[in-house]
Amino acid sequence: MSNTHELSGWRIFLEAVIADPTEKQRIARILGVNQISLIRWASGTSNPRLKHLYALLEALPNHREKLIEMISTEFPEFRADIAVIEEMPREILSHFYARILEAYNQLSKNLRATTIRSLVLQQMLSHLDARQDGVVIFACQCTQPYAGKKVRSLRIIDGRGNPPWHAIDNNMRFFGLESQIGYAVQIKRQLVIHKQLIKKLWYPIHYDKLAESVVAYPLIRANQIAGCLTLISPKPQHFSELHMELIRRYADLFMLSFEETDFYDFDQIMLGIMPPSDVQETILDQFNSRATQLIIEASNQALPLTRLEAEKQLWPEIEQELLDIAACHFCDMQPVLPPESCSEVTAPSGHDRD
Repeated sequence: MSNTHELSGWRIFLEAVIADPTEKQRIARILGVNQISLIRWASGTSNPRLKHLYALLEALPNHREKLIEMISTEFPEFRADIAVIEEMPREILSHFYARILEAYNQLSKNLRATTIRSLVLQQMLSHLDARQDGVVIFACQCTQPYAGKKVRSLRIIDGRGNPPWHAIDNNMRFFGLESQIGYAVQIKRQLVIHKQLIKKLWYPIHYDKLAESVVAYPLIRANQIAGCLTLISPKPQHFSELHMELIRRYADLFMLSFEETDFYDFDQIMLGIMPPSDVQETILDQFNSRATQLIIEASNQALPLTRLEAEKQLWPEIEQELLDIAACHFCDMQPVLPPESCSEVTAPSGHDRD
């Protein structure tokens, strides 16, 4: 590697990034180098080793492709080692664990939940889909039942995705036993579908022509469950054992966003059947206006109600309406549940949580 009198693009880019002292400290920590080294690389007075250039891609995942192009212009051997770049890191970076623990310990309850969920989902997407092949990840939570009742459904609470997926974080939807998500929660173990046709056969109500490989990973702590993480890829046979191990670790971090009351004993789970998404939309499109109406009514009665409290009150009502719709109009809608031993739907024994 050799210096150049005229700074190359990646050095100029690095100089701009490390102008922020916080970013400079973060990147130096990830790369395992002194902050002075970053300054020298940016100024062109010294050159990094290849391993540090690869680590730089991991430190700045949102600029990965741009950096690869710029770095390889100055260092052709970097391009020759492109296969190393494309290998998915086998571990979650230690600084990310520290960031999640800091959020868990320092933030208020409401802010802690949304922050941890956002951080974990974004990091998962950057890690598991670094080449942006089109993976989407979303989280579902058990819908809080009325007192003395059992959990009857799950609903989407957050998500992230690379194109062609969009606006996953704002996608309201309920799932029951008719879905891969619901079935995984009901049997308390992960389910992986490897081919689109299998998904269409066993879960036609939630079939998506863009989805080839699908993972449903229940969020289980000891003998209690809070929800499910779902990952979808447009490629068949996409999710490997390494993927599953990393998903397990990210799931452990994601569960820090839940409160004690968000977890339910296994015997409290008795999922019902939910109607198709297009039928759900007729009810869910009214969610915001109904929540606002609850707040207004409470205010008129001198009983202030926050937006979060209004939503919490509304979710079980909407769930029951959807259950009633399914019972009245889709009574013949019975899920064709796959045998757990089928080669196209796997629940590896090494990851069983029950």
